[in-house]
Amino acid sequence: MDGDWRVSWSHQLEGRVGAVCALSDGIIVACGGVVRLISDLGDFVWKRTFQFDVYRLVADSTNVAVLSGPGFHLLSLATGDPLGEGRAVSGGFRDVLSRPGGGWVLPDRGDHVHLFNNEGRGIRRLRPGRIRKLVGWLDREHLLAMDDDGHLRCLRLFGEDSQRIIEERRWAWASRLSSGRMLVQAMDGSILEGVPNPFGWDSLEQLVSTGVDPLEAVRTGDGWWMLTMDGSLDRIPPSEGDALPAGVILASNDADVMASSTRDGLLRWWESPRLISRRSELLRKLVSEERRRVDWEQRQVIFEAARDAEDNGLLTRAVELYGTLGRSEDVHRLLAIKERGG
Repeated sequence: MDGDWRVSWSHQLEGRVGAVCALSDGIIVACGGVVRLISDLGDFVWKRTFQFDVYRLVADSTNVAVLSGPGFHLLSLATGDPLGEGRAVSGGFRDVLSRPGGGWVLPDRGDHVHLFNNEGRGIRRLRPGRIRKLVGWLDREHLLAMDDDGHLRCLRLFGEDSQRIIEERRWAWASRLSSGRMLVQAMDGSILEGVPNPFGWDSLEQLVSTGVDPLEAVRTGDGWWMLTMDGSLDRIPPSEGDALPAGVILASNDADVMASSTRDGLLRWWESPRLISRRSELLRKLVSEERRRVDWEQRQVIFEAARDAEDNGLLTRAVELYGTLGRSEDVHRLLAIKERGG
């Protein structure tokens, strides 16, 4: 694959994978009703079990939101402990997104959007109509979402709530917003990258003409990556070389890590060339420091042996040991003593 992204480790988990969330220092993954945190080295950190299957995981800086059956739950990222008892609505929630400054926003499967605070307590409920997907925040007040008709809607969630369709065009699919950018698929199958605003687009550029069936797309430090319905992972726009098999679920930390999974539990941790280089440099530094530490300890042992040999009158042995350490002054001193018949 162009760019030399690498699978650093993988796990074959038991059960059907329903959701994955990628962090800079690990992965949160749900198999059935079991949610696990796995470190960036592939070690299992904690596990939490829910009554119903988990189908969405979204993290902020301290907690992870879990959608399971009809409920919304919050877990501590550090320990996996639940925050509160969770909240539920008839039919469950469709999506979840953290709010700038703290809190959460969730559309249900009807025509309401629910706002929660950091601890998962309900604040208020809006009725913008049926929302298919939360795309992302344009700023602290304006949330972009895709409705059931394929329109992109801007919801103003501050003061007096309001909403508007940013344009009349309908889209077949949309990615999450990342660094102000998103991918959309037109009804003719083409893939475009756009920079949206509350009233339309700052820019909109076609990247792929036809032939792509997206499941998910993520943006990293070197651009967009798309997971398609055939389970392939490749750059957008497409690059030379074969796409790699990844599965049906894709997540990213928007920088240098991706996580993918097949439905039957094959989880992969992908690292960017830059992260791989940083890890290699850190490893070289640790190896160098360890060599210096071992060398210093060995020199200490030799020096003490040389002093013991000198104290016991074994001057020839002491000269050899001091010579090994490069201590020429001690070597000349002992040779002078030997010449004097000492």
